[in-house]
Amino acid sequence: MTNVETGMLDVGTHCTFCRQLDFLPFHCKQCGGDFCSSHRSRTSHRCASEQQQNSEQEPQSGSVSPVRNANGEYFATLLPEKGHIRVKQAEQNAQRPHRASDRSVKDRLEASGNKSALEKLKSFFGRRSNSRAANPSKKGPANRLIQLAKLKQSAKGDPKIPMANRVYAFCFVIDAKDENVRHELFVNKIWPVGRALDYIANQLAVQNLNNSVQASVNEKLFLYRDCDGVPAPLDTSCRVAAIIHDADTLYLVRGEQLPTV
Repeated sequence: MTNVETGMLDVGTHCTFCRQLDFLPFHCKQCGGDFCSSHRSRTSHRCASEQQQNSEQEPQSGSVSPVRNANGEYFATLLPEKGHIRVKQAEQNAQRPHRASDRSVKDRLEASGNKSALEKLKSFFGRRSNSRAANPSKKGPANRLIQLAKLKQSAKGDPKIPMANRVYAFCFVIDAKDENVRHELFVNKIWPVGRALDYIANQLAVQNLNNSVQASVNEKLFLYRDCDGVPAPLDTSCRVAAIIHDADTLYLVRGEQLPTV
């Protein structure tokens, strides 16, 4: 053991597998190593005795056992439990088709009487159509990269969010006095969309009653994403990394039931 490892008052032991300091280490009698709580099992620290046992039990018929996936159990043991669960959920959500997810959220909103959120967005796009026609904007991969570079310099958000976890986006607050103002911000990609919505509302000083048990659907806020000019509702249970990308345009809309005709 080095002097660096023994510098903390000689308390605890460094895990033989990941070198993390643990004050209640587990000593494996099979291989003689000391391990932290995350690698106390023989499988998690890839115990030499278990590998030898597995090699002895391999069939002699020439069949090859499947190789463990690099993103499987071995990778999971290197992360805290909540961390690798979040990574797995984000990967699963990314594999789901966005259009199907967007449609399901739209159906739920319409079923709850929240059709006017979509109507507000249509009206908003209508009010902006003339200005867009007068000042057409350039589109394309190159322009998007330039736009993203400028966005990263001016976007506002929580400085505690790690740089690698930041997702940069534009956001409009529909039916607000400054609804034509395009806000620039960033959120954490491992957050649920619901938490990102709460954060955006707080960042833009928009009253948020989503967490109030007394608030009706018509008083709550909803988040939409611009999909090729079509606003698509976002499922608040999904992770940001799965459905919001850098330089996306978001719309924060408050629900309000349409009057019956």
